[in-house]
Amino acid sequence: MPDRILLIDDDADELRAVGDYFDGIGYEVGRAETAEAGLQAFHSTRPDVVILDLQLSPARRLEVLEQLKSRGGSVIFLIEQENAETAVRAMQIGAEYFLTKPVDLNYLNAATARVCDKVRLMRQHALLREALDRLLSMPWPGKGRELQKVFERLPADLRTGGDAGGGEGTGGGAHGRHQPQALAEVERAHIEKTLRFHEGNRTRAAHELGISRATLINKIKVYGLDI
Repeated sequence: MPDRILLIDDDADELRAVGDYFDGIGYEVGRAETAEAGLQAFHSTRPDVVILDLQLSPARRLEVLEQLKSRGGSVIFLIEQENAETAVRAMQIGAEYFLTKPVDLNYLNAATARVCDKVRLMRQHALLREALDRLLSMPWPGKGRELQKVFERLPADLRTGGDAGGGEGTGGGAHGRHQPQALAEVERAHIEKTLRFHEGNRTRAAHELGISRATLINKIKVYGLDI
């Protein structure tokens, strides 16, 4: 399934050009020409990334950004020219990137791909946490069978430790007693992937994983990660 992006741009020519570019490289593209239409489209399509480019006052653009963030959006914020105050406020609100126009499409694509990767990791992490929380809340009788069921529902890349081709860390057999080791490998692979995404920054990785920095450092030692 392709990554979904939503373009909110009140310049019809730019909306068409940028939309055609992303459509041509394999994204599923939604388009909106006003803030109101963009918010409605976000609600109905739940895109992975929003690229926000509106010719409005800085205050109104920041208001739209804030509304998108409050609804769980991941936003790349475009501005006409270097404006330190607007840029700082956009990052404080939670924009993933702010880019000054005119934007090179290759650079915009690189930023979009990075945000899509982050969103995918966060969703996989949430799914893994939900599965583990469910298991921990169960009484021990029958937990092995339920563990097998939950493990089978995980995305393929999580079941195989991030390597769809298989290999070490894919778990062993169909018996429940083997699955706790497999889930440990899933956690190890997920932590390693998150650390690499944040270029080894423990603080940012711990924040994304929803654990303390000390807990992350301890897990790095336990799993023997060298990042």
